[in-house]
Amino acid sequence: MSDMSPAQDGASGQRLLKAVVIGLGALIVIALAFVAFGMVAKFQRLGRPAAADAQSSSQVFSLPKGARIVEMQTASSRLILRLRTAQGEEIDVVDTEDGHLVARIR
Repeated sequence: MSDMSPAQDGASGQRLLKAVVIGLGALIVIALAFVAFGMVAKFQRLGRPAAADAQSSSQVFSLPKGARIVEMQTASSRLILRLRTAQGEEIDVVDTEDGHLVARIR
C-alpha cells in the first residue's frame, strides 16, 4: 500500500495533469509561431522578383517566325507545343516557371 492518503494521491495526479496540459499548450504556441514565421517568409518571397525575371529576354522562349501551334499540352511545370514551321513540324518543351526552352525536337 501507499504511504500517501487518497487525497494526497489525487492532488499529485492533478499536479501532473496540470503540468502535462501546460506543456502541451506551450508546444501548440511554439507550433503556431513556426506557422506564422513560415507564412511571413513565404509572403515576403512573393513580393520579390524571381531570378528568372532578371534574366535577359533572349533566354525566354518565343515562337519561330511563321510558326503555328498545332497542339498544346501541359505536364509537371512544362508546356509541350507541337508546331508547324516552314521547315516542317517540331515539338518544343518550355518550362512554365521561367519560360525558357527545355528541349526542341525536329
